Amino acid sequence: MVSGHCTKGFARFGTVKDGISKFLEPPKANLRYGADQAGMTIRLDYENYIKTGIEFFDGKYNLSTVVAHTTSDWSVIALDRPVEYIWIKAIRRHDAVEIFYSFDDIEYHMMRNAWMEANHPVKIGMFAACPDGDGFKAAFSDFQVTHLPDAVRSEWLKRNSE
Repeated sequence: MVSGHCTKGFARFGTVKDGISKFLEPPKANLRYGADQAGMTIRLDYENYIKTGIEFFDGKYNLSTVVAHTTSDWSVIALDRPVEYIWIKAIRRHDAVEIFYSFDDIEYHMMRNAWMEANHPVKIGMFAACPDGDGFKAAFSDFQVTHLPDAVRSEWLKRNSE
């Protein structure tokens, strides 16, 4: 488990050099102010990334995904109540990332399908940010990256292995 007190934002990254991966993490946070948020980020670089998770915005809890390719867009799913845990799963399939959420780690629902350059290494990590307020505590557990084999990924790994 990784936990800490967020004062303005943090991220932990690991590098993945495959074509298809599954990422899973259940963040727990006591979100309270402005745009408090916690979740997962998948980055090609500073201008091309996906960040997804739970946030507190405009007095409401939301599941959200921001997709950036130089400019960004933001999609939200409003929650009718706070939740104790949220599981986020992202599956990278060639030039797309499918993002799912679950409240019980059993039943998953798709919340976004986003384009991301295929066969390009990405950095994957947990993040928390609190642009307003005094910060909050966030905890992440069971973060894992699972490589899902397919012919394109296997061939790419052979050509690009270190």
